[in-house]
Amino acid sequence: MSQAMWVIIPAAGVGQRMLSDCPKQYLSLAGETILDRTIEVFLTHPCIAGVVVGLGADDAYWSDSKWCDNPEIRTYVGGAERCDTVQKGLQLLQKMSVEIDRQVLVHDAARPLLSHTALSRIIKHESAQGALLAMPSKDTVKQQGDVSSVESSPKVKSTLDRRHIWLAQTPQKFPLGALLDALVQADMDGKQVTDECSAMELQGWQPDLVMGENSNIKVTLPEDLIIAEALFSHLSNSKAH
Repeated sequence: MSQAMWVIIPAAGVGQRMLSDCPKQYLSLAGETILDRTIEVFLTHPCIAGVVVGLGADDAYWSDSKWCDNPEIRTYVGGAERCDTVQKGLQLLQKMSVEIDRQVLVHDAARPLLSHTALSRIIKHESAQGALLAMPSKDTVKQQGDVSSVESSPKVKSTLDRRHIWLAQTPQKFPLGALLDALVQADMDGKQVTDECSAMELQGWQPDLVMGENSNIKVTLPEDLIIAEALFSHLSNSKAH
């Protein structure tokens, strides 16, 4: 059995694209907040040691979470960007004496529909280069060319071979120390990274792509919440039968 893993959930963002009155991770999904449902996926899995959650400095919602006083959860104040929050989470795990070569998972707060099946798949996957859940692209992918002016519509530069295109999901799994070093170096170099894999790529790593699930969506736009509600209802009914 794999060593139980710690999970970092960066939840310090405000989710501006959701156009809501509260951060998107605190919006309701079938009667519970998105963040609470995301955390539950991990706390109900036998291979998880605990969860660290990075919160906004002015977070006024966590105190109402059903997990607020759970001993398996540690919280900390995150940073301005996702990568800053993840970096602080890794530093917290170090302070908690988690070994630097120990594999850790990082998962988006707004992906509440991760299944135990997909989670187990990445936990059990062994790779010296790290790993992430991802899905092969089903769509034809266009690369945008340079835009000559603000008024111009974007133009197609070329069509990419979708056989080589994968859509990144989370969790992503890397050794604590290596990921922390990669994020620190990217910050020092002024490189913008939008996930952990991109930071590791800058260090020459080639992480494994582990098959994810179409249902493991990220709630980013208002319509995503409608889709998540429908998926949650469908998945709940499937389990019931």
